[in-house]
Amino acid sequence: MKLKKLISALCAALMFTGCAESIGEIIENDANIGKNAPAVNGTIGDINAINEEAAKTETEFESEEEKAEKAAKERLDKLNKRADELLSEMTTEEKAGQVILARMPSSPADEMSAYQYGGYTLYGNDFKNSDPEGISALTAEISEAAKISPFFAVDEEGGTVARVSAYTQYRDEPFSSPQLLYSRGGKELLEMDTEEKAKLLTSMGINLNLAPVADISTDQSSYIYPRTMGQGAEGTAEGVAAIVKTAADNDLASCLKHFPGYGENTDTHKDTAHDSRELYEFYNRDFVPFEAGINADTEKTPAVMVGHTVYDLIDPDVPASLSPVIHETLRDKLSFDGVVITDDLGMDAIQNYSSDGSVYVQALLADNDMLCVTDSKTAYSDILAAYNSGDITDDILDAHVKRILIMKLEFGIIK
Repeated sequence: MKLKKLISALCAALMFTGCAESIGEIIENDANIGKNAPAVNGTIGDINAINEEAAKTETEFESEEEKAEKAAKERLDKLNKRADELLSEMTTEEKAGQVILARMPSSPADEMSAYQYGGYTLYGNDFKNSDPEGISALTAEISEAAKISPFFAVDEEGGTVARVSAYTQYRDEPFSSPQLLYSRGGKELLEMDTEEKAKLLTSMGINLNLAPVADISTDQSSYIYPRTMGQGAEGTAEGVAAIVKTAADNDLASCLKHFPGYGENTDTHKDTAHDSRELYEFYNRDFVPFEAGINADTEKTPAVMVGHTVYDLIDPDVPASLSPVIHETLRDKLSFDGVVITDDLGMDAIQNYSSDGSVYVQALLADNDMLCVTDSKTAYSDILAAYNSGDITDDILDAHVKRILIMKLEFGIIK
């Protein structure tokens, strides 16, 4: 009996000792597993890194269209933020100057310092008695006087409208008309011509070409025909898009003209032109080249110039440049949120409407962003007077100036 109890106690002792060793080994092994398992013993940083990697993997499954939309939104948000910063630093007087695209005066740097215009337009006489070095020095001097770097604009369409290349100190012969180039070599020849044109203009500080003509005309006897592509909607659209994109690739902004479409009408430089077409007739014809030009470059939007023709069945009371209906069509139907520029408000076709009040104020209220003017001081004075009377509000003025600033940011004119 005593022997049995002794044997049992010995077995129990041996079993307990064996169990104690096994438990110790397990505890030690668990500790080692913990040391070698970052997934179990990881930090918050480790977890965030894993999540970021997973997010990247998900992004790889986004469509190219989704990626493009996201990039476009980020780019636009950045542009808006910077434009708002610049806008917040401007006085009302500076904003009033910014909406004016003035004809080059005799003392351009002094006037820029006084009025802070949004830009100057140079004409043939400005180039005739100068040379590339002289124009470069002039644009640099004016830029020094500007708080917001200005547009320097020119009508260098080629063919019958060549403000610069008409003079041999700039080019051996004038640039050919887009119509001739397209008929001989299609869009490829237009691209080659536009690249050379852009390099010439930008080398002198010119950053905005008031071209191409996006109007459609197939009537050789009409006023606008020589300046058009001489093609239908599709051919004109192809040529216009090629010019706009190539110019943008070479840091030259374009301005499509003359919205909503010049048609076969008379010369508005000399008299009022009337167009009897209804709005729906423009959709599948006249609007097509404008839409192609607007969408030619996803990151650099061209300006659009509105002409002075009166469209009797759309808005018979005023020219297109003063018509809110025409501008609403451009903004809503073509989804255009870029800079709208009037044709020259000094033309005879527009002066007939000055009895209804300042045409400059009417033009801003119609939703133009920039006013192409000869009498820039009167335009500036009228805008400030309308602001002080409450006819032009802060919201209206700020909206126009912001579009101008965004376009200048897009083309690297300002930073």
